[in-house]
Order: sequence, then structure tokens, then C-alpha cells
Amino acid sequence: MNIFITGNPRCGKSTMIQKILSDISDKKISGIITPEIRVNDVRQGFKIIDLASGKEEVLASVNIKRGPGVSRYRVNIEGIDTIMDKFLESYESSEYVIIDEIGMMEFYSKKFRETIRMVIDSEKIVLATLSKRFVKEYQGQGQIYFLARENFEEIYDKVLNQIK
Repeated sequence: MNIFITGNPRCGKSTMIQKILSDISDKKISGIITPEIRVNDVRQGFKIIDLASGKEEVLASVNIKRGPGVSRYRVNIEGIDTIMDKFLESYESSEYVIIDEIGMMEFYSKKFRETIRMVIDSEKIVLATLSKRFVKEYQGQGQIYFLARENFEEIYDKVLNQIK
């Protein structure tokens, strides 16, 4: 079962993932999250963290000088690949897979793209946030919810009921 949450930036997608993670903390979970890196309350980039091991790398940053660019950030493909290798160590034994997020930065990594394809084609319960740019590509591959601040609780209840 695949569930995708999409919406405009800052609508609460990652917040919903964090809330659901706390609700299923008794389950075997694998996956990744991509929290912001902030310095003096200014976003400098993003981390990519393997949920099972806690291992983290820089996903993208204003301080990286080489690599593909997305907005004002440079993407750390090697870091993404390292975390995807770590993710694969816990994937087989997990019941739930959480991916925050399937987006432009992550898609510069071939390993990320291949791993996401494998996960989506699996029988596991997959919950992922999805950049709006990828909605058409993932239509028909699972339930897609469009999140807005106004419908956060409604979508949260639907997703939680669906995955439990």
C-alpha cells in the first residue's frame, strides 16, 4: 500500500510524517527524513537521515560548492547514496517505510530513484511526501492526498486509519 502526501511548501507534510511516526513507533520502520539545516533561523540546507540507524548526511546546502543545483542549494549526491545504502540495511525487516521526501534534490541520485521504485513496487506499507512536480508520475501507484493547513487534521485521520 502506497500513500503519498503532497501540497504546497510549508503546508505541513513533514509535520504530518513526524506525527504519524510517533503514532506507529511500536512498529518496525525504515525510511528517510530530510529536515532543514538552520543557522540563526535562516535555512542553509537540508539533512538526509536514515530512520533506523540515525545516520545522517547533508542532502543539500548553500555551503556546498559542487554538484547539481536546486534553487540556491547544491545537492550532495554521495551523501544521498550513503544514506540509501544505510536504509537498505533495515528495509527488508521493516513493516512500514517512511520517505520524506520524494523531490527534485533527492532525484539527482540514481540510487535514490532505483530504491524508491523498488519500495513503491513492494508489498510494504509506504508513506511518502511527494513534491507536486512528481504527482503525475505517481498517479495510479497509490493514494495521493493533497494537504493544506486547513485540512491537516482530516488528512491526518484518513492516513492514520488507512495505515493501521
